[in-house]
Amino acid sequence: MNRRSLMVFIALIASFALASAGFAQGSQTANLIGTVTSADGEPLPGVTITVTSPNLIGVRTAVSAVNGDYIIKNIPAGAYKVLFALDGMTTVERSATLPLGGTSRSDAAMEITGAEETIVVTGEAPSALETTTVGANFDAKQINALPVARNLSSVAELAGGLTDNGTVAGQVTIGGAFAYDNVFLVNGVDVNDRFFGTANNLLVIEEAIEETQILTSGISAEYGRFSGGVINAITKSGGNTFSGSFRTDFTRPEWRDETPIEKDRGITRSGDLSKTYSATLGGRIITDRLWFFAAGRDLTADNNFTLPVSQFNATNTNEQTRYEGKLTGNLSSSHSLQLTYTKSESSNSLERQVTPLEAAALSKNSINENDAQVLAYSGVFTNNLFGELRYSQKHFGFRGLGGTGTRPQDSPFVAIGNAPGTEFGTYNAPYFDASDPEDRDNEQSYGALSYFLSTKSMGSHDLKVGVEVFKDIGVGGNSQTSTGFNPTTDYLTTAAGDPVTDANGNLIPVWSNPYVSGYYTYMAYWVPVRGAKNTIETKSVFFNDHWNLNSNWAFNVGVRYEDIASKSQSGIPTIGSTSIVPRLGVAYDVKGDGKYKIDVTYSEYSGKAIANQFGASSPAGNPALAYGYYVGPEGQGANFAPGFDIDNYVWFYFSNPLVTKDVAKGLKTPRTTEFTVSGGMELAKGGYLKLTYANRDQKDFIEDFTDRQSRLVPVNVGPIAGDLTEVQRIQNSNAPTRTYEALLLQGQYSLTDPWGLGGNWTHELKNDGNFEGEAGQSPGISSTFGDFPEVFSGARNFPTGRLDNFQEDKIRLWSNYAFDFGRGGSLDIGAIYRYDSPLTFSYARASFPLSSIQRTAGAGYYSLPSGQTLYFGERGAGEYEAIQSLDLSFSYGIPVWKTLEPRLKFFVTNVTNETGLVTFNTQIVPVTAAGAPRDAQGLPTTFTKGVNFGKATAVNNYQTPREYFLNFTIQF
Repeated sequence: MNRRSLMVFIALIASFALASAGFAQGSQTANLIGTVTSADGEPLPGVTITVTSPNLIGVRTAVSAVNGDYIIKNIPAGAYKVLFALDGMTTVERSATLPLGGTSRSDAAMEITGAEETIVVTGEAPSALETTTVGANFDAKQINALPVARNLSSVAELAGGLTDNGTVAGQVTIGGAFAYDNVFLVNGVDVNDRFFGTANNLLVIEEAIEETQILTSGISAEYGRFSGGVINAITKSGGNTFSGSFRTDFTRPEWRDETPIEKDRGITRSGDLSKTYSATLGGRIITDRLWFFAAGRDLTADNNFTLPVSQFNATNTNEQTRYEGKLTGNLSSSHSLQLTYTKSESSNSLERQVTPLEAAALSKNSINENDAQVLAYSGVFTNNLFGELRYSQKHFGFRGLGGTGTRPQDSPFVAIGNAPGTEFGTYNAPYFDASDPEDRDNEQSYGALSYFLSTKSMGSHDLKVGVEVFKDIGVGGNSQTSTGFNPTTDYLTTAAGDPVTDANGNLIPVWSNPYVSGYYTYMAYWVPVRGAKNTIETKSVFFNDHWNLNSNWAFNVGVRYEDIASKSQSGIPTIGSTSIVPRLGVAYDVKGDGKYKIDVTYSEYSGKAIANQFGASSPAGNPALAYGYYVGPEGQGANFAPGFDIDNYVWFYFSNPLVTKDVAKGLKTPRTTEFTVSGGMELAKGGYLKLTYANRDQKDFIEDFTDRQSRLVPVNVGPIAGDLTEVQRIQNSNAPTRTYEALLLQGQYSLTDPWGLGGNWTHELKNDGNFEGEAGQSPGISSTFGDFPEVFSGARNFPTGRLDNFQEDKIRLWSNYAFDFGRGGSLDIGAIYRYDSPLTFSYARASFPLSSIQRTAGAGYYSLPSGQTLYFGERGAGEYEAIQSLDLSFSYGIPVWKTLEPRLKFFVTNVTNETGLVTFNTQIVPVTAAGAPRDAQGLPTTFTKGVNFGKATAVNNYQTPREYFLNFTIQF
């Protein structure tokens, strides 16, 4: 390709990317750096460095600069052979393993020679010490040798500085940040759910994954839109030789032991053998010019579960089909292009949403659809100048999720646990509306230029500047119910707290009038706008300089600028804001030989523009809502007609996003300030130890405010005529607090060539605050702070203390031993030990009525709530139980012919079948009897524990029991 053609091609790619919206962030490749010296330690410029790898299409070369240093950028992660050559000098050959998204170092010392000679040098420096970023990398070989699930969150959970105790399954919590505020990337595609921050695992074919990277601290300016961290994965790309695999994973409900609560109630697991079929195939179309890779996954699985109150035992049949295709081509020796397409669909016979309590609350025959495509370009313009371009799209849609009934009595009820013995959750009908489809899509684009500058006086600079545009697109009304009605009331129980059911086996709702029984029944009436659309666009520019001053000192100087705009239907003002966040690091090599290093970083992260905050004034995902409490005759049953008479309610809250939400024009995403200090040492055989202290503070939280300054507007919700109501002001605030301090010890070591050890220990010194910011199915929620300040107080309604995701200690240790029997095959034995300190809970009562003093103080408010969450003591004062487990795996393979090898793997989790309580019932009953102590607001200050306090009332209160897994693979 001539120069003119090349420039035209680059211009076309750039125009395409910029015109298409949204730039995929971060690095899906790796870098190799190093220094070449003579025998006496003097730098050697002009040395040709050539790298080859089965993962690299063609070869890549570089020439050492004035300081003898070099850089080779944007090459696939994997194992490489590095060759150093200069006329008149001994040729040196080294090996290097390049981690995904990381940098490895390969140095060489060359001697004068009179004959052709190549010196092969063994041994590698650990890449974890080469960067000030704290994180971990796990490649497919390592994960396949260990007893661990291969989805992104399970792999990420092995890393330190991270827990999986988010409020929604599949979330991870990094550095004490919000569980919804991380970035998951697959081949450069942002696969996050736009609300919950979980990965759309439908886009992942586990057998295709090459490597997964987890970034937790000191993260480069190349990455943005998070306050927690980054989980970054790539899939395989084919090669010059044909290779592939066919794998079957076997599971069965009976292969998991029953929890103590299941054993006590005589519940046994049942279901058919589930088989997941996966296949991959990759190879050349044209040697060193064009490669292909294809993968598929087909699953029909029976997942047995028991509902927490009715103890209804059922089996959900999940059917999934996933495909991936990838082409990688060299346009020339210096320019490559890659195209990836992934598609999947998943159906569930019984979908569980919003903690179902009985069979009637299960959604039937729902479908999730998912697809993504990414186009990536990488170019080497000169020995010092490199470029990247990427464009991607992702689609995710819910179809048929929720209820189908239209009569009021077909509404989903929510129990809130006010009555003794009741559990939070949904009953009577499924939550959401099966006839209101929802899409959660995004578009990305990314472009960057890198320049390597080497100078005699100021060392070398790896300079990188880039742009990113990310569009988060939501479509749908987010109907909460197919009937419009959504009562919140507890179900009938006996004096002993056992549920009472009707003739159909369903829970019986109790319609309560607070002026009669003292208990409340609430009603939510929803009016969605079907097909509403909201787009949140984040435009970013970043600059990063990795500066190696000399053999002792290195610096990272980075900054990122982000501009956010939320756009919705015409007539809704655009919400926009900007932020500038620095990313700085200093590395000191104590002896200048890479053996001992000290790192210090200062970073600021601007969090995700989450849809339910930046889209709060849009009807997309925000149905209009009227909320009231029941004052009609008391009764029982879903068919109790007075319960659905809107005239039997005092409607005290009205919300219409077009009318009752004022989102500040300059609203910023919450900002995290991070400071870390690390000390690391190199061990033999590529091993290392690294200790990191991390300190994080968060500010600029997004809060809603309702006070005496709130303007008043009239609002109606469907047939419910509202009076005036206060408009909520949504703005940033520093009154809420969250702070995090932790120590992280991580390392790896090879006792012998076939025996490796690795692990980490995270010790949280502090994970405190007065603001959770998320709960259950509600990410990015505000707190009571700022609402009705005359009524609510910090000590009783939003106290400070240990946050829900506080976990003092988390330990992960793993080991793998490989036995090689030659023609007799090979046996890999893997083990993982896990320890988790107890999670915390607060002594609190939800929906506790306002006292007469509070109601008097709140007189004149139109939207004053009737209830509150009332705390007794500090936040997080209680603890659940610590848990630990040992997992083991055995994998045996026999070589058949060339690379053809069948392999059988068996593994068991929680070998000793530990039964620790991860959570348990924490219901308390405030003491309100005459003469009981009360505070200045007339609120009770003492409580008694509920009848089930401290007990397991649901299967998922326990850690996962012992479970067996089996898979069979044929690989070549």
